[in-house]
Order: sequence, then C-alpha cells, then structure tokens
Amino acid sequence: MEKINIDGIMEFATERSARKAIFKEGHFDTGLLLYTPGQTTPVHKHSDIDEIFYVISGEGTITINDKEVLVKEKDIIFSPNGETHGFINNSSDNWVVLQIKIDTLKNDEA
Repeated sequence: MEKINIDGIMEFATERSARKAIFKEGHFDTGLLLYTPGQTTPVHKHSDIDEIFYVISGEGTITINDKEVLVKEKDIIFSPNGETHGFINNSSDNWVVLQIKIDTLKNDEA
C-alpha cells in the first residue's frame, strides 16, 4: 500500500499545464492534471488507453469528440480509447483533475 497527500505534489507551472505522477503499476497510471487560468491540453486521442478524469477542484471545459462539456468539482468523465479529448481552464481559478489511465493493450495481455 502507498499513501500520498496531493497537497505535496500540487505544483502549478506558469507556462503550460502540468502533470504530476501519483501511482504507476502495470496497466494502471494515475496523475494530477494542473491548470492555471487559460492553460490547455490540445485535443488528442489514444488508441490503447482508456481514461477517467475526476475534477478535484475548480472547473474547466473538456472537449470530447468535438463536443464541449463544462466540468466542475466532483464531476467524473470516462473517455474510452479512440475518443478525442482536450482541456481548457477558461475560469479565473486553478483547476485540478485526477487522471486515471488504463492501458488496454496491457489489459489484453493479462
């Protein structure tokens, strides 16, 4: 078992969004996505990764398959492999998102 308090890793970058790794084991990878106002992650997709995004604090917009979805604290989004997604913090506060990635290719090998 491992325990981490996220206050110790929440370091926002000034020039671009930041990802802080939490746990990585086998097909499972978690991290914090940290956005200051105006920061983005361009729309992209993964052919071999399912992702879950849980908003810890703040709010922003996730674009999923060209549809913009406003998400706020306690919202959770599932983005299966092959689906496009991108992020923008269009609020005036910091935005913290827990990212959970599951490598589907490694799952198939188990």
